Amino acid sequence: MNFLDSLLPDQRNLLVSLPYRVGLYVSESDQSGGDDSDEAEMRALESIITAYSQEVFGSETVQYVISETVNRKAEWDIWGENLDTIESQCHQAVDILSSAVDDKEVSSFKRHLIEIGESVALAFREYGDSTPMLDKIRIYMYYMKSRKEAVSKGIIPMEWDQFINISLDERKALQRLAQALNTNYI
Repeated sequence: MNFLDSLLPDQRNLLVSLPYRVGLYVSESDQSGGDDSDEAEMRALESIITAYSQEVFGSETVQYVISETVNRKAEWDIWGENLDTIESQCHQAVDILSSAVDDKEVSSFKRHLIEIGESVALAFREYGDSTPMLDKIRIYMYYMKSRKEAVSKGIIPMEWDQFINISLDERKALQRLAQALNTNYI
């Protein structure tokens, strides 16, 4: 028996749907890139969720949750509805987990959710040669600010090539998720 078996059905559904919903939330936060972007991000979402479900040396809590997420793939279309509630669901998930598992497991779950969202964002580069010069300058300035903030917090900053794969809208979505999960994202 794992901790999921002790939860109410609504609590269990919330936790199990969240890895998919977080990835979809980040993907849908940015409308640039068109169908190519959507397809690449959905492939990345499925791949990362599947990989996490098979992770042997990671968090036991994350493995239980994400294994069930994969097992319930038939429900993913339904889980894609009402993404505007994702931030409050992140708060609820932290509360549910905090009462069921230790702090280390809660932190691991939060970190994995952010990693899922970031992996989806990295799947398709929205910025390229056709990006207007003013936008390129704005992106670069944001990159430099993010690097400085990361270094000040002792975090290794992203390289430029990775950074430009994440659009500003995706980055804002990731920051909203991190805030809702009470964790950091730069």
